[in-house]
Amino acid sequence: MSASAHQHIRHSNWREWLPTLELACAMLAGALWYTQGGAVWYTGDWPGPWPLLLLALMWGLRWLYAGFSFKPVVFTLPLALFLISAGISLWAAYDPALAWAKFWLIIGALGLYQSLAHQPTLKHIYVALACWGTFGIVLTFYFLLTNDWTAQMTKFPPLAALGEGIAVRLPSLASRRFNPNVMGGMLALILPFYAPLIVLPKISRRRDGTNVFGELQQRVLPLVWAVGSGISLLGWLVTTSRGAWIAVLTAAVLWGSWRALGRWGRRTGRHEEAGWRARLWGMGGLLASGALLVILVAYLVLARSLPGVGALTNRLSLLRDSALLAKDTPFTGIGLGLFDMHFSIYTLLIHVGYIVDSHNFLMDVLIEQGVLGVIGYLGLVSACLTLGLRRLRCAPREVAWIIEAGLASLVVILAHGLVDDVLYGSRGLLLLFVPFGLVLAAGKISIQGEGKSDSRNLRDLRNGTQLRRSNLHWVIAAGLTGIVLVGIINRCFVLGAWYANLGVIAQARVELNVYDQWHFDDPTMDDVRQRENLAAALIWFDRALEVDPANVTARQRLAAIELSRGQYADALANMQAAWDEGHRDSVTRLLYGDALVAHGRVAEAVTVIRGLRWAKPRLLGQAWARYQIHGDEIRAAYARQAAQ
Repeated sequence: MSASAHQHIRHSNWREWLPTLELACAMLAGALWYTQGGAVWYTGDWPGPWPLLLLALMWGLRWLYAGFSFKPVVFTLPLALFLISAGISLWAAYDPALAWAKFWLIIGALGLYQSLAHQPTLKHIYVALACWGTFGIVLTFYFLLTNDWTAQMTKFPPLAALGEGIAVRLPSLASRRFNPNVMGGMLALILPFYAPLIVLPKISRRRDGTNVFGELQQRVLPLVWAVGSGISLLGWLVTTSRGAWIAVLTAAVLWGSWRALGRWGRRTGRHEEAGWRARLWGMGGLLASGALLVILVAYLVLARSLPGVGALTNRLSLLRDSALLAKDTPFTGIGLGLFDMHFSIYTLLIHVGYIVDSHNFLMDVLIEQGVLGVIGYLGLVSACLTLGLRRLRCAPREVAWIIEAGLASLVVILAHGLVDDVLYGSRGLLLLFVPFGLVLAAGKISIQGEGKSDSRNLRDLRNGTQLRRSNLHWVIAAGLTGIVLVGIINRCFVLGAWYANLGVIAQARVELNVYDQWHFDDPTMDDVRQRENLAAALIWFDRALEVDPANVTARQRLAAIELSRGQYADALANMQAAWDEGHRDSVTRLLYGDALVAHGRVAEAVTVIRGLRWAKPRLLGQAWARYQIHGDEIRAAYARQAAQ
């Protein structure tokens, strides 16, 4: 062999490792941002923006082995919308440090997505999957070593005893504990990745008929990953996260049904086109039936007070109350990672934090990033499903397993997100875009290079991966036209909502930067509203009512400020107007009841607030903090009377 041939081989082998090194850079950047915190827990300013250098290195490595090019793909536009909404939410945040911490987690998640999407071959994707499989095993052992098993005894004692029995046989580890629901959700997302790890060594073939993996790898790797999947399944089970259980079982049923329908179509000898349509219709029918079954079961649980009624009622109540907060800031969101105090102060109208998220993934995105963020994420989901199904139609078996694993992982995120928010509402946010990167990478594999496709299918892959400019222009034009038309038709409503949104942001920046829930009595929120300059917020709320007198957000926020400042007549006028408009949500009822109590109309107030969870403790607190300590004995008596 010539010297030039040897040099070419060394050069090729060196380049083969660059995509994996790119993935390592993205994972290291994410790990660094994880240590800073975000979403729920914030531990400090370090590392701040510094991991961006690793992402820059990642792009440099990409340039080395693939050259520099920017070709928009199906995920480019929705990802851009999601990132833009995160930037707007960052601007809106009253606490920039917390918001920046969560913003860096989003950037880390995008880095992981890009590094996965850049994996060029089947073996590179397999290595990436192996990283996630190893991560699942590490997570399981970390959970077993650090979890407080006594706290889980109330859920499922046998499983908690099983976890504790395993943990006592392992070395102890004193470190920060994972919330079991967060751990369960992260493991649930990873579990589908073990299927291709187990299957691919047996079925992956080159053009010449030899296996991509060596003979030893064919025998050993499936066994290794079968054991690894068992370990992660054990961790998933002992977290006792019911939402994670339901999500994985849902994905497993759908995945199994998809493969069963494919085998049925092949056995019946159906034409390829007819078999594919039957498969899609079968899955559509299964999804529709499943949705109807869930609705029916939920109705029966609520109507007949069956087991689980308390948890279901709590989730629905939390979702309803969270929607009240979402309507206040549809354009900007409240700010990244700032659900806790916004929800307590402005929706529940209590003075300390109550819960850190809405337990619903899309609702949390809507609250923190506004409508644009939800549109961006739903666009990602739609694009992923479309791309995945297009690729599955012509993909060889090895690619199909990877795409199906990515789609199953996405199903886990969506299903779990209905009842809990373990990704967007925690530092697990770093994993949010992993399924999209995996599906895109598998879809871009050169099937012709694997000897599995004709030129027509290969051309379809390339054209489907890249957005055609003409189609993109039409989509953007149609979307902008629709938005403009809706805005013109409902200009008063939209403009009023925009002004109210700006008022909400201005109010939170003043009040929540002064008020301290850990010293809620010094100063009280009434004290804050009396002493601080809320002129900017008041101006925006007044403008909102000028263009749209029916804007309930502006009336609620004005009334709350007026009640704190002793402007009881103005507060009653605002809430009476909201009441006359037909608003009967909990915020309107509580504030209207407060205004009625301040005017001595106790009987009316009792009728308005009857059945509200926080009504009695709020009135008792107001009797002392708002009235009695300021010498207003009469109104203090009214408040106590209404609370009885």
